[in-house]
Amino acid sequence: MKKIFFLTLFSILTISVFSQKVSKQLIAEYEDTLKVMAHTIMNGENQTVKTEANNAFIFTLQEVLQFERSFNYPFDSLKTISIKTSSDSKVRIYTWLLKKDNGSYQYFGFVHYKNKSKKRYEIITLNDNSENIRRPENEQLDNNNWYGALYYDIIYIKKKGRKYYTLLGWDGNNDISTKKIIDVMYFSGREKIKFGASIFKKGKTTTKRFIIEYNATSTISVRYEEKEKRIVFDHLIPMRKDLEGLHEYYIPDGTYNALKYTNGKWELKNDVAANNPSSKNPAREKPKMGITPD
Repeated sequence: MKKIFFLTLFSILTISVFSQKVSKQLIAEYEDTLKVMAHTIMNGENQTVKTEANNAFIFTLQEVLQFERSFNYPFDSLKTISIKTSSDSKVRIYTWLLKKDNGSYQYFGFVHYKNKSKKRYEIITLNDNSENIRRPENEQLDNNNWYGALYYDIIYIKKKGRKYYTLLGWDGNNDISTKKIIDVMYFSGREKIKFGASIFKKGKTTTKRFIIEYNATSTISVRYEEKEKRIVFDHLIPMRKDLEGLHEYYIPDGTYNALKYTNGKWELKNDVAANNPSSKNPAREKPKMGITPD
């Protein structure tokens, strides 16, 4: 950890020397520092070590994102951090996880976006409060009350002048079950973001987000098919009839359902024919880049 804190001190000193018009080389030096911290977050010997590295990582990442040039910098050596940019190039979301000693997960993130009125980039911190959100499908949330997940895709949709970003995320949940989270983020008011919107429709029922929970030993796909404007995912069934309703015991049965974007809603469609995933939309249980632990 001494190495991490030394590198953090170096990054603190650099900000007083360089202006906002920083070089690509300086950002690369920040990236090298972040890479060491990120490795410890995933592979530290215990939760205390991981947490110390994570605190240093948060401080350093927030610092480098203050530089305008960082918005388009790839940070591609940060293999354990999910970095996704919206198709309108206005929003970039950083998310990552810390696995606790008890097997549960805590998620962290930043929303980096272009503030048109102020003509500069802004940073919003995401604070995971998942364990205290009792009815997540129906809750209106914000960055201080975030249902944490590791985002692996952003679907940009503009509806009646408001920009909606539908987010596909992975949640390790616990040793028994895993979740896929389909959420919606949008800007509301001055420099504020909201999560959740009543645009997920199942028959006559609407919810603010869509959560798929399944057995941790299973693998499922949740992916966006841009041509069809739909999110395709595995249909799940209980392992046995007496386990119906206990989603931690649900597994895929080889068929697929979808959320089809129609008239401003994601409408549930059962038993759809899934297209072969393209390289842009991989059908994988876990996001690439070694983000999730083995």
